[in-house]
Amino acid sequence: MDTEIADQLLRHLSEARWFAGKGRRAEIGSLTPLPWLTPASQWPALRVEIVRVDYPPAEEAEPTGIDEDQVWPQELYQLIVAYHRAPVPGLQHAEIGRITVDDLGPTVAYDATQDPGACAQIWRLLLDGADVSDRAAELVFHRAEASELDPDATPLPFTGQQSNTSVMLGDVAMIKFFRRIELGPNLDIEVHDALARAGVADVARLYGWVRAQWHQDGIPVETDLAMAVEKLADAVDGWGLALDSRRADGDFASDAAQLGHALAVIHHALADTFPTVEADGAGIETVMRQRLAAAEQVAPVLLEVGDGLAAAFARLREDALATQRVHGDFHLGQTLKTPTGWKIIDFEGEPAKTMAERVALDSPWRDVAGMLRSFDYAAATVPGPGAAHWLATAREAFLTAYAGGPLTDRDRAVLRAYEADKAVYELVYEVRNRPDWTAIPLGAIRTIGNEGDH
Repeated sequence: MDTEIADQLLRHLSEARWFAGKGRRAEIGSLTPLPWLTPASQWPALRVEIVRVDYPPAEEAEPTGIDEDQVWPQELYQLIVAYHRAPVPGLQHAEIGRITVDDLGPTVAYDATQDPGACAQIWRLLLDGADVSDRAAELVFHRAEASELDPDATPLPFTGQQSNTSVMLGDVAMIKFFRRIELGPNLDIEVHDALARAGVADVARLYGWVRAQWHQDGIPVETDLAMAVEKLADAVDGWGLALDSRRADGDFASDAAQLGHALAVIHHALADTFPTVEADGAGIETVMRQRLAAAEQVAPVLLEVGDGLAAAFARLREDALATQRVHGDFHLGQTLKTPTGWKIIDFEGEPAKTMAERVALDSPWRDVAGMLRSFDYAAATVPGPGAAHWLATAREAFLTAYAGGPLTDRDRAVLRAYEADKAVYELVYEVRNRPDWTAIPLGAIRTIGNEGDH
């Protein structure tokens, strides 16, 4: 690859909010252009390009003794590139570089997700159900929803997105472009499609998706590049709503109950659609104890309550646990309240986990524990005399609605183990990223650990 092009690509990636390689030594390993999405004579010229980013060891690292053919850690990123013949006013922030392209000549390359004209072309390809291919690769635009959608909807990039990039299409739809891509079907698309077929109303409608096939480093691969879903009109972020409730010294119990009911509906639909397995509780306990041991290396304070946490985990071994497909990263930030009720979003699982970990079946209590921990964060973010009451009533309303009544002692024991596991994960994250926030998960860990000691 041309060194100048590689340098421009790496500079663009390293400045993007969605790039996961910040702080690491990175190199552009390869660039794979997919078929052109526009006719040869049309400007801007538009195509998807797959960038492989390699992470070699730091130059000062000790020799590993491994031969030079070793494979460094790698990630694949999607760039949707709009090539213009000249600079475009207003798109300076989206410029990738000045690149000479075969058949095009000198161009100015822009991130197409920030180019309204380019986004409009992608939207029309999706609505047309287009199939674009050459001898080396293929992109298929699947349209899943039969309702009428406006082909002339005005694209508007959503500036708040983090790990992916979203573009709004008028008032009814949104396209989410996946940035760091993993090979195989995308979980968010798979789950939305399954829930739509099951008639679940607690998620946004799926309008379509884009799947690509190409050869990556000589191997045929495929993955999903983007999805189009319903834009939820007048939606309010669940996290913001909870904080507003705390600031007003309000009561979140009603909203929490509605969230609990919505999660129960989704869990039932996922259990009916995907496989379910009875898992050995002792095996799950072992995994949680291994995570705790690793976390103790990062946060030695966990050693003070290790025995109590181990006792909480030990309760899992008493029975087998029903496991199924779950959300995997459920918290208030993954919820939106609309005039028609709560909607649950982003079924991709925790971004830091591998694809294998995210598709693995787990207990539904994983998602329940995630929301309870989110309530705890909300209460701690807006402290005050009413915080403890706000938290207690939100928790109980959510749990009662989810379970359809009071939890059994066994359910509460399993849930306590999952809450402890989640809080340990949170503590490690806070130690590494937000040290001032460590008191929030640590408080929950100490409460659960002290209960386990008795």
